Amino acid sequence: MNLKMKRIYAIALLLGLPLSENLLGQGQSSQKIIFHVTAVRQNEAQDYCTEANCSATRFTVEGYSDASSDSRIQYLLECVEVIPNGTVHPTIGCVHLHANNDYAAELWDDSIYFPTSASGFIANYKIKSEKSVTK
Repeated sequence: MNLKMKRIYAIALLLGLPLSENLLGQGQSSQKIIFHVTAVRQNEAQDYCTEANCSATRFTVEGYSDASSDSRIQYLLECVEVIPNGTVHPTIGCVHLHANNDYAAELWDDSIYFPTSASGFIANYKIKSEKSVTK
């Protein structure tokens, strides 16, 4: 890993980007869920890469997971993907999700992890809000 990529990774860690528990080896427990995506948005993450040595995209995902037969939990999730300038592969990637699809996932204390076969550093989606609703 070159020096520029190490710096980007260090910045992301300092900014509190939630990384996969597999990557960090965290000992917390998770709950397996099926996550249904209802909407996906992406825009430039201008608060990252302030030194113009990379580009960053913020993915915002809305969806839900069934909590029981008569209720579900609605979520608003966020993940920031960071790509160093001059490369095509992200230093920190996000799983790319699509609306009206179901995904096997793991619910953690403050994030949701979507297992993937992608290589590299894959960030969890940070939970921005969650709400229980009746079906």
